[in-house]
Amino acid sequence: MLVATLGVLSLVAASCGGDDDDAADTATTSAEGATEATEGDAATTAAETTAAEEDVATTEAETETTEAETGTTGGAAEEPTGTPVKIGVIYAETGRTGGTYNTVDDVANAWAEWVNTEQGGVNGHPVEIAAVDDTSTGEGAVAAARELVETEGVVGIVIQDSAAEVATVDYLAEQGVPYIGGTANNRPVDGGDTSWPNTHFVTAPSNPGTAAGTLLAASAIGQTAYGATVCAEVPACAEAGQLYQPVADAVGIEYVGLVTVGAADPSYTAPCLEMIAKGADFINLGVAGETGLRVIEECTIQGYQGPFGAANNTVVASQFEPVEGLRLAGVINGFPWWADAPPVDAYNTALETYGGVDGRNPSATSTWAALELFRKAMTEYGPAADAEVTATDVVDSYYQVQDETLDGLLPSPISFVPEGPQPYVPCFWLFDMQDAEFSTVTLGDSGNGATGDLQSSCFSLGG
Repeated sequence: MLVATLGVLSLVAASCGGDDDDAADTATTSAEGATEATEGDAATTAAETTAAEEDVATTEAETETTEAETGTTGGAAEEPTGTPVKIGVIYAETGRTGGTYNTVDDVANAWAEWVNTEQGGVNGHPVEIAAVDDTSTGEGAVAAARELVETEGVVGIVIQDSAAEVATVDYLAEQGVPYIGGTANNRPVDGGDTSWPNTHFVTAPSNPGTAAGTLLAASAIGQTAYGATVCAEVPACAEAGQLYQPVADAVGIEYVGLVTVGAADPSYTAPCLEMIAKGADFINLGVAGETGLRVIEECTIQGYQGPFGAANNTVVASQFEPVEGLRLAGVINGFPWWADAPPVDAYNTALETYGGVDGRNPSATSTWAALELFRKAMTEYGPAADAEVTATDVVDSYYQVQDETLDGLLPSPISFVPEGPQPYVPCFWLFDMQDAEFSTVTLGDSGNGATGDLQSSCFSLGG
């Protein structure tokens, strides 16, 4: 039986502090006192010069403090001179899920340029990105993995495509090249598959937590009858129905059933009418983004007036925000790009500076978080700049990562173990979008220690 431990639902607003002007006041007082000195005008000039210098020093100190908080230097750092490190990215640029993942390579390249320009590389090593399109297929993912390992010589791979994770897991384990993050849509929970390699370093939540997330979000915004549309192309999509009923019982919301829809279907009239007839007041879109937009349009035409749900990488702001009158709620497995917090500010600033990338989607934010965890692990535990970095070095460094949240960029404290499958990530971010504005819905205590819109929520299983 699934058991959800629910806290008080609340929206939490972030706050910020002000500046301290004491240094400037002190400098002014010193200058006024100096005018009474016997040296007269010369002393006054000297005092004014001193005050001006103190003002400059105060400004520089405030600037340095701001840069430390945001993780940016505001300019070029010392150029990394160590041996280069190449990171692989497998993602869907084209195919069925291309519209969901097609900014991932731009985000990864912006991160690399930001790190090399402003952070001095990774522990003195310049980083390079090798990104390969898997065409939204398992076969394409395997081919991409082979290219990255055997031709590009990458030391770790970020995966951003629901079809790629399971398809590549055996090959990467055989080659000793670690999976270093992305969005874990298909990884089994603890106890489900003890053969899952311990070089598969999970940085994002997967089922059953994320499947439960849309039910939790529906309940949080006051809906009472949950229905779902799921993709017809992948059998695992319909398997989510096995989770919906017990989670709905735990949450206290009615589950009215699901319908399958295919991206190539000429019309979605029938599934929309079925959801309406079942009395659904919340329709979840367990489909690719473009398909979801068609479902929204058709169900609205048929008279549905309630909110829709979306989960994980399908939540692409540029696709949903333009839909007039749309209310969307659900769960994401990458940190919220709308959060007012220093590490998120650094993310948005870097994407704007290095390529003008639209990073308003969780495949983008989870890519950044995975790469930032790589930087943290390799800086603290990896080889020095004068040594070559290998895949084995990456694995050994990740085993030393304990209780890491990256100041809220990860959904819960991440710890890795040298034996057995890596721990399941039980937390995620719930959201509500109204009038084209996203906000975070919080559920009980913070899962990652963050506050405001960066605060995550968690779902626990019990029996």
